[in-house]
Amino acid sequence: MRWGARLIPGLAVAVLAWAVLLAWLAPVRFLGNPDVATPLVTGSLAFAVIVIINGLRRWLKRWQPKTYWRVCVGLGVTIILMQLLVALTFVDVARADAFHVRNQAILLAQGHLTWSRYFLIYPNNVNFTLLEAGLLKLLQPLTATPWPLLNVLRFAWIDTALVSAIYLLMWWRRAQPGVFWLLLFWLLSPAIYAYGLFAYTDGLVLPVALNTLAGLTYWAAHRQRWWVLPLTMLLVSGAVGFKTNLIVFWLALVLIGIGLAALRRLTWRTALLWFASLVVTLLLVMGGANVARQHAGYRGDANAQLPATSWIAMSLNPRYAGQYNEPDFARVNDQPTAKAKQRRAKALIEHRLKRFGISGLAVHLAKKMRVFWATGDFDSFKLTTQWLRALRPYRLYQRNFQFWLVLMAQVGYLVLLLESCGTLMRTTTPALARQFIALTILGLTAFHVLFWEVEPRYALPLLPGLLLLTAIGLTDRPTWQWQPNWRRGGALALVGLGVLALISIWQTSQQSVSRQTVVAEQGDGNYVEHTSLQLRPGQQTTLRINPLAASDQLTLSPVRGQRQQVHIRLMSGERPLLNRQGRSGQLKKLTYPQTTGGLRVVIKNVGQRSVAYGAAIASYNLQTGRITPRPNPSLMVRVVQYHGPQTLSRSWLSALLMSSVFATAALVAVRQDSKNNP
Repeated sequence: MRWGARLIPGLAVAVLAWAVLLAWLAPVRFLGNPDVATPLVTGSLAFAVIVIINGLRRWLKRWQPKTYWRVCVGLGVTIILMQLLVALTFVDVARADAFHVRNQAILLAQGHLTWSRYFLIYPNNVNFTLLEAGLLKLLQPLTATPWPLLNVLRFAWIDTALVSAIYLLMWWRRAQPGVFWLLLFWLLSPAIYAYGLFAYTDGLVLPVALNTLAGLTYWAAHRQRWWVLPLTMLLVSGAVGFKTNLIVFWLALVLIGIGLAALRRLTWRTALLWFASLVVTLLLVMGGANVARQHAGYRGDANAQLPATSWIAMSLNPRYAGQYNEPDFARVNDQPTAKAKQRRAKALIEHRLKRFGISGLAVHLAKKMRVFWATGDFDSFKLTTQWLRALRPYRLYQRNFQFWLVLMAQVGYLVLLLESCGTLMRTTTPALARQFIALTILGLTAFHVLFWEVEPRYALPLLPGLLLLTAIGLTDRPTWQWQPNWRRGGALALVGLGVLALISIWQTSQQSVSRQTVVAEQGDGNYVEHTSLQLRPGQQTTLRINPLAASDQLTLSPVRGQRQQVHIRLMSGERPLLNRQGRSGQLKKLTYPQTTGGLRVVIKNVGQRSVAYGAAIASYNLQTGRITPRPNPSLMVRVVQYHGPQTLSRSWLSALLMSSVFATAALVAVRQDSKNNP
């Protein structure tokens, strides 16, 4: 088994090395961030950041312990304050799966036990919905808009991974300077903030790996407290109950248990406790979840549920690089029975495998690997595009802010991957951490790249492990120093790279020109279940919209009766902006004189048959977030402002940010003090 102890980290290093090349040379532009900097920019910035980190490491060695811990406490307080600010300032509307979960959770908290068809198709989200319903039931007496409080709770849960990592570093005698690096990277990680705002299962499973590792480490040091082991296994089994792909974490613990038993690190009684805890806790989670579902009125429908093979079929779709996609969903979901769904999915799998061949399948898996590993923000920004509450400048210039945040995330991600490779290769790394994190990397990669559909966010549970490995690496590996005759040349090279990177940023900015800004949007109502508001002949509906800024175009979503006559009036206050009559399909996109202020839209069916507009049937107000006594329709709309061409980034801002990083790196390279070289 000793060869396995070397092989597993080696394979994980190979995966991470491949990920480094993908994240650097093959950034993904077809996901939620089309505006991606060139490899020249990300590579140059990553190199500059590594130089700065090396200089900081040398400086940290001069700190007294009292100074060091004061700085760490300051970083910890800053993290808490930043997360509170973000949690209370930014509140997501909830889109796609998150919308269905939130909507159903509100109904359950209000005592309604009727489930929407979405959960018959996707029963995997029922457990998380029950959890959110329980939280809403506790928070409803306090406020009718509990979403900021749920944000705070989500951040607090995510930060348990930070606490676990600090405990591990202290136990392994790597607290100084490991805790500093851990806190700094945690503070500067855009993905932590983005997924802290995303009301779905991703934030729930984010801390599981490090919490599990901390639990096992504590139990190994205090064997007399045997109950810690079942509690740790319960954490992993519970995570599997909320997100099925984390079965790879459960299997990782099985393999570690087998390895420890084979190496006689566990007595037969301890091994029995290990494996019994894994099996019993998983059975308890499954049984408890089933009881909770029945108590909440949920009854599954085999003929409505998507079979597991449908996700495998999606994973083999070359057009979408193995991602979840609407056409494949519809192909299987439209079949009337469970057997028909299975046959359709199986036929898709067989057809695609036959069409691929061996070489084609290898190319396809490489593309899936790129989707899984190449994105440093884990594609988080496409998940929160509509806001109940957010800073106005961010909402108006969301694309511009995201460009810099994504670049920051990508550079930090490259540093994490590089440092993690080095840490896994070193035998001085704590064995349990080395094996467990390596197994989670291999397990999740194999699960999604080889078998299942793939998205960047599925790699998110690996982020805390990468952060911990980076903190260990920056503690263990020696600092490096430029030779005296290389310092000036190195500094000049950094300045040259900075100039080239700035030119590249400017070119990217000039090529990514926007001529419109979305100032109001409601896009829920067309995911899995297509819901609508029906207007019978003579019936009308009124919609009030509060755009962020001046607007001049409104887009509606007629879905049925597009040949029927409707009359639409658009007003701003008492001022009429538009008054038109025609077929609903022709009056889909309405242009009006640019105006500032709220809009009032009145749509009246003046035809002989019913007409329907796409709408979300929501149990909360999609503009304010306030929970309502009963579900109400909210029309799907998009309001934009057309303006002159706007580039991705202002030239002065690009110059300021890039010069700050590269000038700092050059200064660090020149001013290294050889007498402090360890």
